Order: sequence, then structure tokens, then C-alpha cells
Amino acid sequence: MPKKPLAIATITVSLAICLTGGQTWAAVSNLSIASPVANPTLPAQYNYTQAITLSNTSNAPAYDITAAVVLLAPETSYSEVELVSQSMPAQSLHHDQYGNLIGTFTWSEIPAHHSVSLTLDYQALSSDVTYHLPVSYPPYNVHSRNYQFYTNPRLESAQVDTNSPILKRIDEGILKPGENPEQKAHAIFQWVVHNIHYNYSLQASGSAVATAQSHLGICSDFADLYIGLLRTAKIPARFVGGYVTSNGSGQGGFHQWVEFYLPKAGWIAADPTWGNGYFAQLQDHWHIGLYDGIRKDITVDWNYNPGTLSAQKASTQIRILYHYHFQKHEPISPLKPPFVTKHPAKTTKVRPILDPKAISPKAHGVPLGFWPQLWINFKGWIYTLIHGISLWIRTYV
Repeated sequence: MPKKPLAIATITVSLAICLTGGQTWAAVSNLSIASPVANPTLPAQYNYTQAITLSNTSNAPAYDITAAVVLLAPETSYSEVELVSQSMPAQSLHHDQYGNLIGTFTWSEIPAHHSVSLTLDYQALSSDVTYHLPVSYPPYNVHSRNYQFYTNPRLESAQVDTNSPILKRIDEGILKPGENPEQKAHAIFQWVVHNIHYNYSLQASGSAVATAQSHLGICSDFADLYIGLLRTAKIPARFVGGYVTSNGSGQGGFHQWVEFYLPKAGWIAADPTWGNGYFAQLQDHWHIGLYDGIRKDITVDWNYNPGTLSAQKASTQIRILYHYHFQKHEPISPLKPPFVTKHPAKTTKVRPILDPKAISPKAHGVPLGFWPQLWINFKGWIYTLIHGISLWIRTYV
């Protein structure tokens, strides 16, 4: 594409962002799945910013860019997040199958070697949490949405491997007849904690079965295996992807953990990667949920001109960069009230987390349709004609 139209397009994109930047809407929060038996204590308040940059790394423009961004995960007993401002408004909002609030943002064009950005500002409360779990439980309502959806073997099957032979054998070896679902969930948790070791090379196993076979994994693998074993035991379980603001030594990073569903008690948090002290409780105010389910938190689609870019190069035309910046305020309560833990906990230690670079968003490019392609070709022809006339005038007049 010639230089002059590129400059014009760049100015247009920059103005669109600058004119919408800084606007503040009423704070947006998501639906709540907080447990009725949760006992959150010592909440800490955080302000954080998510900055997203989409960069066109190619020598050709990208067209009709659409970014689907997870704005808010469902609110829990220990993590309450509000979106307080956006640098540009979303074109539309909807909830996905997990209850995440998704915002769709669009740009008509990103010129070659240019970028656009999106900034999202949040406020969050994160709390220690324990649960006043009942002594006995009624049967699951097997017709309920939670049960049907979160025990479905087809859900996240590539990672969770529900009902696979190896997971069935593990469950059969550790579960006892007559145990209630809480006891089963705790027995499975203990098996994962004592049999799976953290891979400090940050190489993911990639699935529940692979983790069970290798006895090695990162936080997403711990979560996959625990969820797979829970669902195989007919206990509804969900994956939570988020950010922990500390790992016991002040370092923050991305992390994954689990919630499982108990009749009368609702969704209960557990972090098998961090082990004892993190079953049916979180002994910190560091866990902030960013998205639920095994999914990408940012998905970008765009069109490209097959006349200027091959399909292979177009597949990597847009590079997605994003980072979080957290700022913590003092805890709301000056002192942590005492509580009795249901399961004995070990002393706090440095916990493993993921570096942000280990999380990769999803990007996908598709060729332009016939009419958009024709229009682009027509504009190119017009520019070439005008440029030729201008050159002739400067040369001969």
C-alpha cells in the first residue's frame, strides 16, 4: 500500500482511540456464583490495568479486526472484580457458556507495521475464604444445568479427559463406598497433591491423562487432572484462570485453580497446585479470577488481502501483546480474625506461578470476501491513477 494512504489510515485509527480514551462508565460487574456457606475474611483491595496491543507485523494492512476479550469472570466468594473504565467502548457484550462477560472490540484497519491498543481499568477485592460445609449432603440434582454441564465428558475433553480409563482407575483406587461428595473431593485432592510434582521448567503436560502418567505438570495441568478426576467421580467442577498477586514471596503471575460444586454449599474453591491448606479454603487474599473455563482470554480475527499476503504469512500477521499492572491497597480489616480450618494446613511457603509469557492468546486471519476485496483493489487503482497524474504534473508542468 502506498505511503500516503497509510499515513491517512494511521491518523484515523489514532484519532478513534484518542477520542474515546479516558471515558469512564458506571462500574460493570458480572453475575455471581458465590457460595452461600462461604466465610471470606480480610479482603484486600487492588486496582489493576490490562493493556492490550494488537500489532500488524506484516507489510500489508489487516482489515475488519475483531477482538473478543474476556472482561469479567463470574464473581465468587473470594474474588469480586469491577470494570471501571475502558479506553474505547465495546461494540457488543455477551456471556459465554462459562458465564464470562465477553466484550467485542473492532477496528476497520491496522496498517502495515502499525498498532492499536485497548486499556481496561479494574477494581478488585480478594479475600481469604473458608466454608462452613454441612455435615451431610442431599443427592445431586442430575437434571440441573450445573450438573449436566460440568460433568459432561465432552466438555474440555482434550485437556480434562473425563471418564478416561486411567482416571477411572485412579478414582476407584482412592474413593470408598458411602463417602459424600466433599469427602470424595478431598480424597482426590490429596491424591493429586501427593502424587503430582510441579515442573519448574514450566513445560506443560497438556492434559489430565498426560499429567497422571508423567506425575509432572504446571498449574494448568494440576487443575486439568483434578477436574478430570472430579468429573469422572460425578462431581461438577470448573476451571478458574486468574492472577495471583503474590506467591508467598511477593511475586505475582498467572495461575489456574479449581472450583467444585456441592449440594447446598455451591461452588467451593480448591488450589491443588498449592496443596495442603488450599482445599475448601484459600489462605490468602491473592487469588483474582480473570476467566472461567479452558479458553483463551483474548481471541482476535481479521481479514487480509490474498493479493499482497500469503495465507501462511497472514496467519501470523497480527501479534497480540498484553500485560497486567496491579496496585494493592491496605487490607480493609486491620487484623485477620481467627478461624478453625477443617483440614490442617502447612505453613506458608513460596508457591509456583506462571510467567505471563506462558499464556498465549488465540489469533486467526481469513481472506477478504469478494466485494471487500474488489473495493480495496478499486481504491488502489484510484490512488495509482492520482499518483501517476501528480507525478506527470510535477515533471512536465
